[in-house]
Amino acid sequence: MTAISAHRRDAAGLTGLRTAIASGAEYVELDVRRTADGELIVHHDRTVAGLPLSRCTYERVRALAPRPVPRFADALRMMAGRSLGHLDLKERGCEHEAVALALDVLGPGRFVVTTREPASVAAIKTTFPAVTTALSVGRGLWERGAVGDFAPVRPLLDSGADMVALNHRLARVGVLRQCARAGVPAMVWTVNARALMRRFLADPRVAVLVTDQPHTALRLRDAHRRRTT
Repeated sequence: MTAISAHRRDAAGLTGLRTAIASGAEYVELDVRRTADGELIVHHDRTVAGLPLSRCTYERVRALAPRPVPRFADALRMMAGRSLGHLDLKERGCEHEAVALALDVLGPGRFVVTTREPASVAAIKTTFPAVTTALSVGRGLWERGAVGDFAPVRPLLDSGADMVALNHRLARVGVLRQCARAGVPAMVWTVNARALMRRFLADPRVAVLVTDQPHTALRLRDAHRRRTT
């Protein structure tokens, strides 16, 4: 059965996090970044109100953001015992602290770490070999290294990642097939169209579907299960 990861957007703040946890999805995605004063927070974008997070203290972030921005540790405690963690590390340098916190709060086997940085995957697997990791693949076409995303198997294997986290567009043009042939399970992100949800939920190569619409994905998964049993 394909698991569902509930993606939450910065604009939803704590309300979005609570909704994701209550949705019934197996995973809840937390985007992790660090502020200027060293706080790990749950925030997708590298800026807040146009200012880099790396130049803002956590108190400044709270003052600038239109909605509450949770500390990473607080978000983990909200999830503990209710959801599995999908921890998406948005920058280098927070790997050890983030994983150690997740192990302490959620427990071993209760989360997966995704990152687009092979070096981050390798660092996690060196210090925490039992932690499940996924290399995230799917840069914008204008970003450096995007061409390599169409053939990610070698860097994926070299990093030591357990899974691949694939942008849904790449998954539809043969990259999912490449990864499956290499024996690597896939997470596919961020899937919001119903037709694509149905397609990936029926695909045994997809271990986790990441979506902004977990309630819809869960209903479609239930319907697929009824049709096939």
